[in-house]
Amino acid sequence: MTPLLEVRNLHVSYPQGSFWNRKLSPIVQNVSFDVGQGETVGLIGESGSGKSTIARALMGLAPITSGSIHLAGTGTLPRRVQMIFQDPLASLDPCMSIGAQITEVLTVHGIGTPADRPVRTRDLLDRVRLPVDSYDRPAITFSGGQRARIGIARALAASPSLLIADEATAALDVSVQAQILNLLMDLRDDMGLSLLFITHDLAVVRVLCDRAIVLLQGKIVEQGVTQDLFAQPSHSYTRTLLDAYRPLNSSVPSLKTPCHD
Repeated sequence: MTPLLEVRNLHVSYPQGSFWNRKLSPIVQNVSFDVGQGETVGLIGESGSGKSTIARALMGLAPITSGSIHLAGTGTLPRRVQMIFQDPLASLDPCMSIGAQITEVLTVHGIGTPADRPVRTRDLLDRVRLPVDSYDRPAITFSGGQRARIGIARALAASPSLLIADEATAALDVSVQAQILNLLMDLRDDMGLSLLFITHDLAVVRVLCDRAIVLLQGKIVEQGVTQDLFAQPSHSYTRTLLDAYRPLNSSVPSLKTPCHD
């Protein structure tokens, strides 16, 4: 599979300590992985393992100490990599209409003309299956599942090649979570998107992802085809995660046919 995203020997460190005794503390160390064209990759690990730091580095929001990030052979471009957040409302103006906020993304990236941007915005809202009256409503009036759809629509407005979903469904109940995940799968297939799915939910990774990457204390300890990794994990930490996951199999969301089958 042709790589869309190539991450090589990524190190991310944050300064810690007092002003007079400050030093860099490594958060992500020597991380390398690919995401192929149209591929869905799961990034899994406990809280504090470095998952979200990697996402921020891909978005240009974390200080990269060394290493490289390339998208289809070029440096990462903000427009081509977009993120879907766990709490969309935190990144939205709660009182501004959804239509105006998505149209603003189109304006910032120079997509379309002033006359056709509202039409493009309504098409995006329809694509993520929001009601026709959503355009003029403020973000605060929507439910959690609807806000997740708004976050997806806003990410799609920039016409990205890669979507990063950072615990995008963690705050939703199981039935709504399944709806959002099925929507992401449909969008991936219809638009040829690649998806980096950051989560602690192994049930979702098993169903949704072609490949999985396991992080421990900022380092990759194992990665491979999801089915193979779940069937025969080679690292003790992966085995520990899977042993904790297996009793919870009954809580797997009702998703469509896995993309790796």
